[in-house]
Amino acid sequence: GEINTVRGNINWMRARQGLLQCTQLGLSQDELAAIMPVIQPGLSDSGVFNAVLELLMMSGRSAPECMMMMIPEAWQNNPSMDSDRRAFYEYMSCLLEPWDGPALVSFTDGRYLGATLDRNGLRPGRYYETKDGRVIMASEFGVVDVDPSNIKRKGRLCPGRMLMVDFEEHRVIEDDELKLRFVSQHPFADWIAKQKVTLAHFVSQDQLAKPETAPATLTLDDHMDTLKCFGWTIESIDLLLVPMFRDASEALGSMGNDAPLACLSSRPRLVFEFFKQLFAQVTNPPLDSTREYVVMSLECMIGPEGDLTATTAEQAARLCLRSPFLHIHEMQGLANGTADWSSVTLDMTYPVQAGVEGLRQTLVRLQQEAEVAVQKGAKLLILSDASVSAGQVPISSLMAVGCVHHHLIQTQQRLSTAIVVDCGDAREVHHLCLLVGYGADAICPRVALEVIQSLSTNPRLPQHPTAQRPYTSFELCQRYFKAAEKGMLKVMAKMGISTLQSYKGAQIFEAVGLQQEVIDMCFVGTASRIAGLDFKHVADNYLALHANAFPEVHVGLNLLLNPGDYHFRSNDGSERHLNDPNAIAKLQESVRLKDVKAYDDYARIINDINQHTTIRGLLEFKSAPNGPIPLSEVESAADIVKRFSTGAMSYGSISLEAHTTLAMAMNQIGGKSNTGEGGEATERLKDLPNGSRNPARSAIKQVASGRFGVTSLYLSNADEVQIKMAQGAKPGEGGELPGRKVDAAIAKVRHSTPGVGLISPPPHHDIYSIEDLKQLIFDLKNANPVARISVKLVSEVGVGVVAAGVCKGGADHVLVSGHDGGTGASRWTGIKYAGLPWELGLAETHQTLVLNDLRRRIVVQTDGQLKTGRDIVVGTLLGAEEFCFATAPLIALGCIMMRKCHLNTCPVGIATQDPELRRKFAGAPEHVVTFFFMMAEEARQYMAAMGFRTMDEMVGRADMLQVNQTLLAATPQYAGFDLTTTLLKPAHELRPDVPQRCVEKQADDLVGQLDHKLIAQVQATLEDRTVKVELASPVTNVDRAVGTMLSHTVTMAYGASPLADDTIRVRFTGTAGQSFGAWLCAGITLELEGDANDYVAKGLCGGRVVVYPPKSGSFAAEDNILLGNVALYGATSGEAFFCGQAAERFCVRNSGALAVVEGVGDHGCEYMTGGCVVILGSTGRNFAAGMSGGVAYVYNGDGGFADRCNPELVEIEALDDNDAQALKTAVEKHVLHTGSALGQRYLDDWTNSLTAFIKVMPRDYKRVLMAELARKESARLRRAARIEAHKAAGKAKTNTDLEDMGVGTVPFVSESEGESDDSGVETQRQSMIANPSKKRGFIEYERATVGYRDAGERSKDWKEIGAVVAPQVKESLLKTQTARCMDCGVPFCHEKSTGCPLGNKIPEWNELVHRGDWKAALESLLSTNNFPEFTGRVCPAPCEGACVLGIIEKPVTIKSVECAIIDRAFQEGWMQPRPPTSRSGKTVAIIGSGPAGMAAADQLNKAGHTVTVFERADRIGGLMMYGVPNMKADKVDVVQRRVDLMAAEGVVFKTGVEVGQDVSIAQLRLEHNAVLLATGSTVPRDLDIPGRKLRNIHFAMEYLTRNTQSLLDSAHADGKAIDVKDKAVVVIGGGDTGNDCIGTSVRLGAKSVVNFELLPQPPAERAPTNPWPQWPKIFRVDYGHEEVANKFGKDPREFCVLSTEFVDNGSGQVQAIKTVQVEWQKGDDGRFKMTQLAGTEQTFQADYVFLAMGFLHPEQGLGDALTLERDGRQNFKADNKSYATSEPGVFAAGDCRRGQSLVVWAIAEGRGAAASVDLYLKGLK
Repeated sequence: GEINTVRGNINWMRARQGLLQCTQLGLSQDELAAIMPVIQPGLSDSGVFNAVLELLMMSGRSAPECMMMMIPEAWQNNPSMDSDRRAFYEYMSCLLEPWDGPALVSFTDGRYLGATLDRNGLRPGRYYETKDGRVIMASEFGVVDVDPSNIKRKGRLCPGRMLMVDFEEHRVIEDDELKLRFVSQHPFADWIAKQKVTLAHFVSQDQLAKPETAPATLTLDDHMDTLKCFGWTIESIDLLLVPMFRDASEALGSMGNDAPLACLSSRPRLVFEFFKQLFAQVTNPPLDSTREYVVMSLECMIGPEGDLTATTAEQAARLCLRSPFLHIHEMQGLANGTADWSSVTLDMTYPVQAGVEGLRQTLVRLQQEAEVAVQKGAKLLILSDASVSAGQVPISSLMAVGCVHHHLIQTQQRLSTAIVVDCGDAREVHHLCLLVGYGADAICPRVALEVIQSLSTNPRLPQHPTAQRPYTSFELCQRYFKAAEKGMLKVMAKMGISTLQSYKGAQIFEAVGLQQEVIDMCFVGTASRIAGLDFKHVADNYLALHANAFPEVHVGLNLLLNPGDYHFRSNDGSERHLNDPNAIAKLQESVRLKDVKAYDDYARIINDINQHTTIRGLLEFKSAPNGPIPLSEVESAADIVKRFSTGAMSYGSISLEAHTTLAMAMNQIGGKSNTGEGGEATERLKDLPNGSRNPARSAIKQVASGRFGVTSLYLSNADEVQIKMAQGAKPGEGGELPGRKVDAAIAKVRHSTPGVGLISPPPHHDIYSIEDLKQLIFDLKNANPVARISVKLVSEVGVGVVAAGVCKGGADHVLVSGHDGGTGASRWTGIKYAGLPWELGLAETHQTLVLNDLRRRIVVQTDGQLKTGRDIVVGTLLGAEEFCFATAPLIALGCIMMRKCHLNTCPVGIATQDPELRRKFAGAPEHVVTFFFMMAEEARQYMAAMGFRTMDEMVGRADMLQVNQTLLAATPQYAGFDLTTTLLKPAHELRPDVPQRCVEKQADDLVGQLDHKLIAQVQATLEDRTVKVELASPVTNVDRAVGTMLSHTVTMAYGASPLADDTIRVRFTGTAGQSFGAWLCAGITLELEGDANDYVAKGLCGGRVVVYPPKSGSFAAEDNILLGNVALYGATSGEAFFCGQAAERFCVRNSGALAVVEGVGDHGCEYMTGGCVVILGSTGRNFAAGMSGGVAYVYNGDGGFADRCNPELVEIEALDDNDAQALKTAVEKHVLHTGSALGQRYLDDWTNSLTAFIKVMPRDYKRVLMAELARKESARLRRAARIEAHKAAGKAKTNTDLEDMGVGTVPFVSESEGESDDSGVETQRQSMIANPSKKRGFIEYERATVGYRDAGERSKDWKEIGAVVAPQVKESLLKTQTARCMDCGVPFCHEKSTGCPLGNKIPEWNELVHRGDWKAALESLLSTNNFPEFTGRVCPAPCEGACVLGIIEKPVTIKSVECAIIDRAFQEGWMQPRPPTSRSGKTVAIIGSGPAGMAAADQLNKAGHTVTVFERADRIGGLMMYGVPNMKADKVDVVQRRVDLMAAEGVVFKTGVEVGQDVSIAQLRLEHNAVLLATGSTVPRDLDIPGRKLRNIHFAMEYLTRNTQSLLDSAHADGKAIDVKDKAVVVIGGGDTGNDCIGTSVRLGAKSVVNFELLPQPPAERAPTNPWPQWPKIFRVDYGHEEVANKFGKDPREFCVLSTEFVDNGSGQVQAIKTVQVEWQKGDDGRFKMTQLAGTEQTFQADYVFLAMGFLHPEQGLGDALTLERDGRQNFKADNKSYATSEPGVFAAGDCRRGQSLVVWAIAEGRGAAASVDLYLKGLK
């Protein structure tokens, strides 16, 4: 087996060497030093173990005692263990950590010969004891032939138990007797009681009680600087921390990790984030820390150790911690120390003045201080960063722990003290695991606990379940610790480690992106294969965080950032994600419209993001040595796509529609789709009536640990069978499918119960090791001899060796997945931090296989966020022949990365089983086909450029890749990467002249299989199903998977129509090998007289397996072992009867079979979902763990079963009459088939026997069954009532007539009649309810906005058009409307190119409004938008146009919410002046006071600069003051209110100043450090047609400006407004300005209003050429249109109208307009062209004409005075990032730079320019 903890064990043994005295050896200190180290370098696991065992034995202990020390039983969670044995183990834990792993260890010291098994029982150990005094033990039965009559007993090694032969006493010593000898040698219990130290030694009872009642005294704002300094973000709190203390569990996520590796991030990242967790795969199994918690423990002894070789009372004097996590008061107690436990605190901060050198200096200081402290007797070293401040920078607590830990190991002082961490940076499970993994003994996540205390008063937190009150802050901290403990156990279990004591210091991580100098000082021995950041760059990160937390001047609100580490955010400085909204949109556009240009745009976006996200992005292709070749010579796309497969996404995790669409697409192109682990419906396996293969059949059938629906029929219908060893998004973990996603169809396919959740265990049942995997490969080859067998691995260091083992094990194909693959649900720790990039794993795999000349016989595939043809080419060059895709094809089908797969609320019908949402699915096979072909064509272009004609010749040619030095040079933190040493090492140089790809098949393992003989003897039955056959055959343990190929042959002959029971019956004698009767189909019975090994009846699917001991044997069958581990794993139907005991994990995942056995080991009926199991004898521990379905009847003769049963999901019940009959029938069958003496005894005394049986019943299963019974009863009563109603109405007929009608025995009323739809969606949806739920709000509630006042009323005044709503009504409405916001994983609403240009944090403030936290919503809103009162009134809301919900529904209401937040803020008095605390001394002149100028002024003023705004008009506000009429934005109560607030904050406004006339631009530049032009685009587009010079033709802005100015100056009394009363008004041009002219004209009393638009009337819904998330070009009715229609009875707009002439009234005024209709058609160049339609001429009366056709560019004078460069549209030319013009110190922003645009764009421009101006000013001396 394996010792999983060996790395940590070695480290700790090195540390112990300074404490060893070894008095029993009689050596001097020099002699003792000469034999060190105890463990010599280069030893295997066994060698290392043996070295320590030898030391312990030579020091005076016997071999059995040493084994009890090194491989202890799981004692911590075993209440039935006697106290003396428990005390022994607890004492020994003070001396030595367990050597943990799936190991069976045999040993001897000359007297004893023994064997022991690990605590989990994950290795098989079987033995015979014979009557003539022999003991024969092996890993399986049948290794040595033994006469059955000579067998005294047959047994197995149990978990944590020993088999011991004493050659002095000449007998076998039983485990209990043996251990009693050692546990009674010393008074261990007394020593523990007197010596063990607990936290009570440091913290008084008064102190322990204080936190129970302590109120939260500080708010989150009080911690803001500290949080920023330690890198906390909004996601750190909301997404990760809050679920931990709210739910006592880590948060779930989905859809994988598409964010950058920490070393590639543009943001300062914590050192924690540079590490990836390693995990067990193939060579040893991961564990299930939840269902098998009995073997797990976080208890740990810390503090000074003694001499390992001595046994004294003083050795027990260590501090015992239940878990490694400490509350703040406990931390303080330890820091204070006691007289006998002295404590020293070491400061993990340094002065900011020390700069980047301070980090290394601090690490050296900590090492020196720690060494001195231990020399002085410190038993506790407290590493603390609590002194962080504006002057003190914290270092990484992980680096501090690692460097101190390793330094003390080197000085041999480590075990003389404990390392306790008091830190602010650790908060996530991954952080805490790293600290422990690198040597921390205990952790106080101080800042996390302070945040919890600050949030503890939130009324939305759950109530205490029993006390009916809010949780106290202390209780919430306890819940956080509970979540952290569960998370840490899960991470330990991924590596197969059971105890924290073994995990501590084991360093089971790989670093990605750290230089060797960092590793050598802090993380000795950790792999870091690509190098990366050195101390300087790490220090830069922490200094940047510190500078952000303690800036010289606070700019704006002091808020936490949300950089989008987990969910995409478009804020400045946010992380890039591969699944970028623009990329998603372009991909979907390309496949729906078959638009190659859109695909090219998509690929460009992805390939650009890759450069700052993935390792492959750092690479570039070399050019072909002989130049490129013609594209026509390159392998066709049709051939390339045959190498593609889609990922293993199960039906259940995704909808049936999505699952079948993927299958149809892949079958269409000759690729492969994958069932995932959820099985496949029988209907999809059947050929079509014409004999062709079903297009919905998946070519790849996955076999995972869940074994859902894995039957002979399923396996026989595969082209490839994939064994899932690990999943990229959560390697080392299993998973769960919640009951809400298990509908009737899924339950049928998975052989489970609708509504009952399903658990997928980690892969540790029939794949404990490489040998077991080899067996499973062999089993599957028998189950389908023609299918390719694949093994799915996940990238990690060492995966190459694992892949080599997989190849040697007979696999035909290996998939190396990247860490970033998708998942339906996983804890965020697994998604973000487990596994490595596929580039590393693939390169290592290819190189290792080539080096061992194995590459020739195995195909290599890779996956993990593969998205473009470039990705494929890089993968091929690194060694892959095939490629797997999951996320990208789902996006092609419509996925928009909601990351809500785990909630069953996917709005596009992909990752959901909700019937209502499934109807929204709009994907088609053609979308996937188009995507793959476009990707292949992209790949062909790269191939041609490199000179490759075929994919085959490109495989493994890493020499054609090189590092992109230009990219590395442009990004300083990339400078330290080294990709050539490992990644780019060409495999053909390691071993020339061996194949670089698969060129031959694996050897045929099936030659000589016993089944070949059986198949030959049943040919008659294969030709005629009615022919019965009985056969007999001897069997030995080399006959493996007996009956499996026979079952496959029968299945291929008869498909889903099984044979009759017992049609084929085979009787065997002897010892069967592994997997006897695996996947045995219906109609076949295998009967075995003898015994069997592991995996008997695995996957039983209708057949019958009978095993009983040899009739010549004299031992009692019920007391002896008959078969091995994991019998009936994944059985779906059939029967099994075993006359004897089974070993561990009997009936794991049984989902339909009847099984009777006479005793089982540990973990019986684990994960069972159906069927019936009868246990007639003893049971081991942890029975029914994870059992969610089926029923078990268990003999409880000793009354102790309850202690051995896991009660998490099941209840123990008494049998009712139905149960008693079912049990008796099962026992009778058992006796009939096996002749069981035990069964017969029970039947002979059935009444008494029955009282000893109990029933194990899963709670959820029972609930569903009871609900189904109630439903049927309700339906029966309804039918009866209806029949009675017919009778009462005189419509009843005779019974015969009723039956003829379908009434009576055949009901005509549906059983579900009158019941609600499964989706729960009401026909009439409400837009406002009292307590809306957010989970399904988007589908349950109707969209509504605050809306406008009545059109007739509002058009009579100039007040704002918005409706006046009572505050409580508005709050209720918006609470419901924000419940419709889905908090998208990729929120398109704030993506700047398609949604909000400001990047408004819409999901965040929607969530806060929904919670009722309006003030926090305000802060979130103001963090990106200076003037939400402007945008909330006048913005057309592109955010709503890009809303993801808009794909299937009306979009979320955003604009009304935005406006309501800011309006409430002013009403509540929250908007108070906040002038900067200090001034920079720099001055800025801003020309123009529109939204861009005002936003820039606001930002620069907040930064401490002195800002003066120059405006030529008489009022400040620009467009918002005069370009937008008062009814849209009140000039006094909205615009001037904001101007006054800014003035109060220090902005200087000067009106009536025209720069260039009243003051020269030269003077402004002289008087100010910088000048910003924000003059707008003010030159309007004119209409140059005959009559243009006539009077009463005005530009729209003149009309609007004069009207507003007159309104404000005199309420229109001064006569300066353009008076259109009783006039015919024509507005030419649409848009907001045209609409404002219409609304203004109505209010001014126009007699008619007509609006000309040149373009056609938009459609009511999006056109195919206008795909989401583009702005929806649809027909809209705005306020002005509605008002005209209300007054004149008709919408004012005339579409496709071209004005040809203004008609003179004879006095120089316009009186009419001549027009003509036009038609728009697309030309050959793809552009639309306009044609005038003859005969459509028309004349419209027009007393006034207003031209609202937009603006061209800024006016000339100012730019000419500056001699500024202009762009092609005559806008001021300024850089897109810096906003700098051609003149130094002069910047431009807004419409004058980018052209006419929206107010929201202007504000965004102003903010961006302000940031650049600020940087410029900081650079000035």
